[in-house]
Amino acid sequence: MRMKPNKDAPYIIGVDLGGTNVRAVLSDRSGNILQDARRPTLATEPPSVIEGQIVGAIRDAMARAGASEQDVAGVGIGIPGIMDHETGVVFWSPNFPTWSDAEPVGANVAKQLGLATYIINDARCAALGELHFGAGRGARNMVMITLGTGIGGAIVLDGKLMLGPQGSIGEIGHQTLWPDGPECGCGNFGCMEALCGIGAIVDRCRRKLQAGRYSRIIELVGGDWDKITPAIIDQAADEGDPVAREVMDETGMWIGIGAANMINILAPDLFVIGGGVAQAGDTIFEPIIRTINARAVRRQRERCRVVPAQLGDNAGVMGGVVLVLQALEAEQ
Repeated sequence: MRMKPNKDAPYIIGVDLGGTNVRAVLSDRSGNILQDARRPTLATEPPSVIEGQIVGAIRDAMARAGASEQDVAGVGIGIPGIMDHETGVVFWSPNFPTWSDAEPVGANVAKQLGLATYIINDARCAALGELHFGAGRGARNMVMITLGTGIGGAIVLDGKLMLGPQGSIGEIGHQTLWPDGPECGCGNFGCMEALCGIGAIVDRCRRKLQAGRYSRIIELVGGDWDKITPAIIDQAADEGDPVAREVMDETGMWIGIGAANMINILAPDLFVIGGGVAQAGDTIFEPIIRTINARAVRRQRERCRVVPAQLGDNAGVMGGVVLVLQALEAEQ
C-alpha cells in the first residue's frame, strides 16, 4: 500500500530524473524553491545505484534547508519513459538500460526515505509544472511539447492532465509526419521526434555542410563537426548564416506540422513549447507559427495561443511538487 503524504509538513520535494543528472528541490507549498541539489544519474549502473542517487539528491536538498523527513509532505518525481503512476512502477525508460520490465522506483525511493513518493512521465511532469506555476496558469485545455533529445508531450483537458493506461497519453513526438522519413528510436519511421529531436537537427545541418556549402557554423566549431549543437546552429542563424537559417526553418516547419495536427484534433486554448531547443526563441518559433497558420483549421488556430514555456529547467521539478500537492488535496 502506498504511503500517504504528511498533511502537516510544510515542505515538498520535487525531482527531475534525467539520463545525465538527477535534480531535487525543496519547495514550500506555494511553489517557492528553497533549496536545490544535483547528482550525476549514473544511468548505466544497476537500478539500486540510480535510485540511491535520487535519494542522495533529495537528502542533499533537505540537509541544505535543515529539514528532516518529518518536515516533508512527500516526493514527486518526473522520469522519462512508460510507467504506472498509480503503483510507481517503471516499465521502460530510454535512459536506463539496466532497468527491468517492472522497476518499482516509487516504492524503493519511498522505502529508503520513509516518505510518500509519486512518479510520472517527465514530459507530463513538466506540463504539470507549467500548468500550475508557469505559462499554463489559468488554462483549461492545453497541449505541451518538450523539444530536446526526444520530443515529449502532454495533454490537459478541462484543467486535468490526461494520463490513461500506464500514463501513456500524450506521446506527441511519435506521431508520423513523413512515412518515408528517418527511423525513430521507437522503431517507426518519420516520427516528429525523428525529424525534430536534437540528433535530427544536427544531422540536417551536417548533410547541408557535406554538400559543400560554406557556413559560419564551421568556424564556430573550429572545423570539428562533432561539436555542432542546436545552440551553435541557433547562434549562426542569429548572425544571418543561410545554412543555419535553413536548418531552423525546416525544423520549425516539421514541429509546426505536428503542432497543427494537435490543434486540429484537440482545439486547445494554449499550446506550450518547452525544452532546450525552444531556447532558440524567434529563430524556431517563427517557422512554427508560420506553419501552424498555414495548416491548422482557422477556427481552432484563432482561439489557440502558442507560447514558450516559462519555467525552463524548473518545469520538471515543479511538476513533481504539483504531484504531491494533488495528493495532499486528495487526502482532504
